[in-house]
This record gives sequence, C-alpha cells and structure tokens, in this order.
Amino acid sequence: MAGNNLANDSKQTDISFLTDISFKTDHSAGTIVSFAVHSPSSRTSSLSTDVSFLGAGEFSADDQLSQEVPEVLFEPSVFSTPHKSTHDWTTDSWRELSSGDNEHNSELPEHSPNSEDGLRLYLDISEENTNDSEDLQPTPGEKRTIAAHSGQRGRWKKRCMDRTSDSLVEILNSHCCINHCCQNDCIKSLSLNDLENSFNGVKDLNENELKQFALGQIWTCCEAAWDENSPKPNITYRFVICGKIICEKAFCRCYDISTKVFKDCVDSFVVGKRNILHGNRGTTRTREKTTTALTWMRYTFQQIGDHMPHKQEIHLPVSQTKTSLYERMRSELIDQNVTDFVTKEYFMELWNRHFPEVKIGKRSEFTVCGICQSLKEKEEKATSQQERDECYQLKQEHFNHVQTEREQYHLARHRASTEPKEVTTMIVDGMDQSKTDLPHFAQSDKDTKHLAKITTHITGVLLHTRSPHNKYAYVYTDVKQIPHDSNLTIHCILATLMKHRDILGRELFLQLDNCFRENKNRYVLSFCALLVDLQIFQKVTVHFLPVGHTHEDVDQMFSCVAKALQKRNIYTYEDLRSFVKASYTPAIDVEEVRYLLDVKEWLKPHLAGNFAHHSKPLWFEFTPGDNHAAMRYKMWHNDPWKPEGDALFCLKSLPSLHHCPLWVEPCLERVDLPWLQKDIPSKYGDRIPPAKKEELRKFVDAIGNLDELPVPVSSWALLELVTWEIRHQEEEPTQDLEPLRARIQAECRPVTIGSQGRIQHDAVQEADYSSIEVGHHAAVNLIDSTKRPYLGMVLACDGDQVTIAWMKGSWSGEWKEWLCKRGKNMVPYTTTVPLQSVILWGFPLTGRNRLPKKVAVYLKERYSKIDEDDELNE
Repeated sequence: MAGNNLANDSKQTDISFLTDISFKTDHSAGTIVSFAVHSPSSRTSSLSTDVSFLGAGEFSADDQLSQEVPEVLFEPSVFSTPHKSTHDWTTDSWRELSSGDNEHNSELPEHSPNSEDGLRLYLDISEENTNDSEDLQPTPGEKRTIAAHSGQRGRWKKRCMDRTSDSLVEILNSHCCINHCCQNDCIKSLSLNDLENSFNGVKDLNENELKQFALGQIWTCCEAAWDENSPKPNITYRFVICGKIICEKAFCRCYDISTKVFKDCVDSFVVGKRNILHGNRGTTRTREKTTTALTWMRYTFQQIGDHMPHKQEIHLPVSQTKTSLYERMRSELIDQNVTDFVTKEYFMELWNRHFPEVKIGKRSEFTVCGICQSLKEKEEKATSQQERDECYQLKQEHFNHVQTEREQYHLARHRASTEPKEVTTMIVDGMDQSKTDLPHFAQSDKDTKHLAKITTHITGVLLHTRSPHNKYAYVYTDVKQIPHDSNLTIHCILATLMKHRDILGRELFLQLDNCFRENKNRYVLSFCALLVDLQIFQKVTVHFLPVGHTHEDVDQMFSCVAKALQKRNIYTYEDLRSFVKASYTPAIDVEEVRYLLDVKEWLKPHLAGNFAHHSKPLWFEFTPGDNHAAMRYKMWHNDPWKPEGDALFCLKSLPSLHHCPLWVEPCLERVDLPWLQKDIPSKYGDRIPPAKKEELRKFVDAIGNLDELPVPVSSWALLELVTWEIRHQEEEPTQDLEPLRARIQAECRPVTIGSQGRIQHDAVQEADYSSIEVGHHAAVNLIDSTKRPYLGMVLACDGDQVTIAWMKGSWSGEWKEWLCKRGKNMVPYTTTVPLQSVILWGFPLTGRNRLPKKVAVYLKERYSKIDEDDELNE
C-alpha cells in the first residue's frame, strides 16, 4: 500500500485472518475512508463501514493493506447478524476513542486479534501524530457517545438536540434487550434513516407529551390477554417503526424512553387509561401578596362601586383613578404592617385580568355625588402638593364614610339570612323607564322609532331572609297611570310583607333611595312608626345611602332585566312579564299595580306636625315609646343617636285600621291614551306579528278603563298584617334543656349547722292585698328563680292563701293556660300559695297575650331587689 504511515508509534496488529479489505478515499486529511471487511468467521460474512482517518494518507483503489496499520480489535458485541450494515463515525468520535490517555480506553474489553467472536474496530492512533492536538478535547455530544459505548444509560437533558451519527451507530451496535429477552436483536433491522426519522418525530416533545406518545403506541400496537389465575395480563408487544416490527426494549431505545416511564405507561394501559395528565394540571399557585391584592380589590370595588342597572358593569366614582386606588391599597396595607405588596404595574394587570367589568368613566351616566365632584375639581386646580394632599385626605375620609354605610346594609342582609326570626331586610328602588317601553325591539328603525309606546314603570323590591337564595325578588309595574310618590312605596312595602308575613323577623331594616318624593318624606317615616305602634315589628330601621352612591343589589337585578330585554323583541305585557321573571335568580315575581290606596291622606290627620331638616340624616330608628313609637336619627353609622333626651314622635294618634284608605284617582293624561290608540298597533306594520297586535290592542283598551275606580275596600293589607298571629309565636322546643340549664347555673346551697347559717326570708309584700280580686293576672315570687317570671290567674283568695291557675310563657313570648292531664282529661294546673308571695297583680296582657313592656321592666326590678335582699341576709 503506497502512502505515508498513519502513525509512527502505532501498534502493529496481525490481521492476516481477514480475507479482503478494500479502501475508497478522496485523498484528503480527516475525510471518510470506506473499506469492506470480509471475515471467514461463521458469525460474520461481510461488513462495510466508514472510518475517518486523522492523518493525510494517499490511497488508491488498487492499494493493498499493509501490516503497518492501527490496531484492530475484535469484540462479539458489535456485529453478530449475517446481514450487511452501513455505519458512520465522525472524525471527532474516532479521535475520542483513539486517544491514548482517554479514561474510557481502560474500560474497553481486551480481545485477541485472532478472535473469531466478531469484530470491533479500534484504532490506536497516538496524540503526537495528529495535526491539531487542540481538537482532541471531547465535546458534550462526544461525552454522550462515550457514555453509550461504556454501557451507561442516561437521559439526554436536551431532547431538542439532534442525534449524532455516533449515537445512532451505538444504538445499532447495541443489543436492544439487556437480558437478551429478544433473540432476534430486532433493532439491527433498522437503518440510520429509520432511527433519524423516528427520533425526529419526538425530539421536540416534553416529558408529559412523550409519555402520551408512548401510551398511544402501546394502545395501538399491543394486546393484553387476561388469565383467571393471574392478576396481571399477558401483554404482547408488536411495535412498528418504518414497517419493521421491534420489541419493547428496542422501542424504548429508539425513542429514548426510560424503563420507568415505559412501565408507568404499561400500568396505565392495563387499567384502561388513555390520557396522561400532569399532577399539577389545573392547579395554580398564587403568591400571598397577589391574593391580598385581589381580596382588597374585590372588597373595595364592592363597597364603593355602583352596579349599573342597564348593563353588566360596576362604575367607581369618577373622582377616583387607578393610581389613587393603588396608593390607597398600599397605605392600608402598610397600616396593617404588611410590607410585601404587588407593584403598580402588576396591580393594573390584575385589574384588567380579574375585574374587567369595573370601570372608571370620564363622567358618570347618573347623578354624581356633589362632594366627590367638588373634591375632584379642587384637586385638579390645586397649585401645591400640600393642597393636593389635603384634597386626597378629604376624599379618603368621604369614601370611608360611604364604605361604612354600604357595609351596614350588607351586614343587615347577612343578619337576615342567618337570623331570620330577628331581622328582615328589604330594599326598594325604581328602574329606568326607557328600557321597558312596549312594544320593545332589539333593533330599532326609523319608521317606528318616533311612534307612541306604552311606558312601563318598574319598582323593584328585594326581601332578604333565609331561603334557597337568601332573598326574594319582586317587581311592581304600572303604566304611569298612578303617581310615583310615597303611596307607591308604601304599597310595595306592604304587599311584600304580606307575601311573607309568616317568616318576618322582629326587626325590619329598610334600605331606601334618597328621593324625597317617594321615600324620604314624612308619610313614609310615619308609616314606619305605625308599624312599631301596631306591634308588627319591635323596631324599624330606615337607612339611606349617600347621594351619588346609592346603587346596590336591586340595581344589579335591574341590570339583569335590561340585559335580558336588550336582544329580544317584546310586543305585549305578558311577554314583558315572562322575560322579566326569567331574567334573574331567584325568579322575579311580577305584579301589575292598577290602583293605589291613598295612605297619605289616611295618615295626614294623625301626624304630629310638619317635618323639617329630615332630608339630611341617613339613619332613622323607630322603637316603642310611652304612648307612640319614638323616632331617633343620625347622620353616619358611627354617630350617636339624636336627640339624646326625649325622642321625637311622628304620630299624635293612631288611625283606625277599620277605616280603610280610599283609592287614588288615576291620571290617564300621563299615559297619553289618544296617541297610544292612534299608533298601536296599526302604524307598526309588519314589525308586530298579527297575533301580538290583537293582544296589544286589548291591553291599550284596558288602560283606557283604568279611570273607573273599584268599590271602596272594607279590609286592606295593613289590617290583615296586624291580625296575623302565627308569626311571633314561640316554637315548641324539641328537647327539654331546662334540667341542664339548671345544673349549669346552679349555685352552692348554704351550709347549716343546726340553726346556724339558716336564712330567714322576709315576706315580699305589696301594699293593700285586699285589692286582689278573682280573675286578676298575678306575678308570684317562688324559691326557684330559674323559671321566672311566674304568672297565673287568681281563682280564689282566702285569708292569707291565694289559689293560682298557672300560665306558661316567657319574658317576650306568648302566655297561655297551663294544662295538665288528670285521668283522661286536660285540666288547668292550679296550686295554693301564700298571699305574701304575690308581688304584682291586676295588670293586663297585650292583644297577643304578652307581657307589656312596663310590666316586664317592673317585674325584673322586683325580682332583682328580692335577690339582693337574700344575698344581704346570707
């Protein structure tokens, strides 16, 4: 063989057993040299491969291989198949393996050059004979190749990197099954192109996607046979790559799937799973400062925001900005010793992501708060930072007041849902009239836009109490034939109370709008006092939100109604009724108001006088007084009630409930009936279906008949509400807790020795016992103080003894006759007690058989005085 020696100090190896070696080269250093090796071994018939030589050798097609060539080693783990394969090694790969000081050389097996166990080529080329010694340092790709050659099995950390020829050859040269479970070495049937194509299909997949790919291949290419005697199935693997069937180990090797991942996929296949879900899928981990910011924003927007009644938006006061709200959040958190909060940029991002419905408009679509607008203008015109800071501080003070007032209504709603027997909360407000005109078209046109429409006014009421949705929704409609004044407000309140008269609480919290015409006037306030005087409620609280901040949950109901009507054609009142009912949760109870009772005229003769300056306070409270219900007021929730001394009285006398109010005269001039009869429905043409035209015509004719008043009523809702006695009856306890209560509250009895320590009870006397008569109600003092008060009716009075027929009841509950069973009959429970034990007699019970307030206060004082005297005697 002509040419230069490849290595001066190379080891000489006897390869005379090779029958033929032929070379092909392009006569350049570092290029690929092809040669064919033919061995007489029974295991190997032929081999062709490419070798990259480091030295510059000149070879020709006719040159013969001399004995002075690099060392050739033979290893049985390389070529053991009878077919012909093509292998590529890069120059750097050969340099890595041929380096004399490479640490992996010691791990290569030593075989005899004349071994017939197979072939493994190893060129021992000295480092000194290379042209560039710096290129001998291994690259990361070469290290992975060396790890594969040394039997190390590791996952590549960067799957997106293409496999080199070195690694592909290693796969071809390796047994696909470590334990020789596959006798065919099926991976040897694949070519380099097959490996590249298979790996390129999965190289960009992440770990979870690779698991899903493996599981899909198992479902496609495998079969499971179940044996009754074995808990695990027998699985037959028939994976296919480029039309060639391979075993499971070869499949894992080709796609670089670890044994553990493949086992997990098989387990999923056995139990029937088809999808691999990441353990953290669907879970998000929010940092604490983000949660704090979201909580603050949600709470603040709810407190200072107004729900728009005509669209699904919450509008904040126009005087606010996003920057000012962020600064407000920061200052509040700092006051709470919270130093870790979100940045301003992330605050804006959270706002846009979680609260897109919260807006700060350039101008309000409704009446704005005068204080907010004035402070905003003052701040815009401020010329110094000190002046701007003062305006900011005043705004914060004003918003704190508004926020506190909103909280009180929300607190009353919560109490009504958790303590329905104690509190009933109601809010009343009106809706914008233009949204419910009839007929209503989703898309207006020029031909019908100017035509007459029936103006339908809606008054909404939400009553909060314990229920599936913690509230009941009501809508009262009219066509403007009745005045929208205090008579309408009183009608809505009374009608709603009547519908729930069996579940009303002892107190009424009434949330109203600041409109003086409908709500904030002497008639509505006097009516609330009348509810207390008639003992329908023990206390009535009327609350008004500040002007410009009055939008609450009832406006949110109106927003849902407007949204439901926005994209629908509504022709008749029945259509409007059905759509309004279904627009909100819970379903709205719609009631048409045709006539009103004139409660204003009914109350006017009994008013205590004219009201003055009552438009400013936001709170009014009505409680029982000496003769009539007492009224107190205050501006803000944290202010004390006024007047501090004697309370105010709205009524000087009680009107007779049997003299019912008269009807309010309807005013059809507001309806403009002639215009309606002219345009509806004839001029609407095809916009209204024929069946709806007739129904709409009948509704217009019914409006024309509203000027005929019905006959005067002999009974009305207020009278029925007063005579309703089921509401405040005490529920019979399902369990007798009195023995346990007595044990818990029992006191230690005094210790006595003979006559020492005995307590001498003085008789409790009331002057002139001779005034006790049969039939009187009497209060008695007994030794057992745990069941006070003791009430009964005097049956007989004989000297110093009195016979009492006992009654059952409580301080605030109803008193009724105490019956006991004697034989088969129930008879009154009677006993005889000393006359001196009677502490009060001759007092009446109320209409509901309850203790009058004055009597209850007196008895508590007497019992307390008796207990004090006993303690002094002890």
